[in-house]
Amino acid sequence: MKFSLSKEKGEKCLFFKQSREHVRTVLASDYVEFRKSQFSSNTADNFNKLGVHCFYDEHNFLQEIEIFKPSFVFILDIDFLGKRKDEIEKILSNLNIKYDSDGMGIVIDELGVSTVSDKMNIT
Repeated sequence: MKFSLSKEKGEKCLFFKQSREHVRTVLASDYVEFRKSQFSSNTADNFNKLGVHCFYDEHNFLQEIEIFKPSFVFILDIDFLGKRKDEIEKILSNLNIKYDSDGMGIVIDELGVSTVSDKMNIT
């Protein structure tokens, strides 16, 4: 599945504070509920075929999405998954987009996005 960051809200879009029912309708794939940890206040949805985890608050509103391969994540028309952290930093710098970077990944506050890098600094 291809995900693109957009400021537009549409029928086939996922966005913060969206209902769990709507998320499931948009993704239209099999899912399994799970708890991230024993401290989780609610279950999350694992859309394994899509490589997507959706996390909800205690009222079942979307709080966070984790996306993995085989899906694609396009931010500013650039696929961020599978890129080296330093490559993403260079792209963001060239676009004059402010970001914070540490050993775990990159945070882009103005876009509401963060990446997590593995031991080889791949997102």
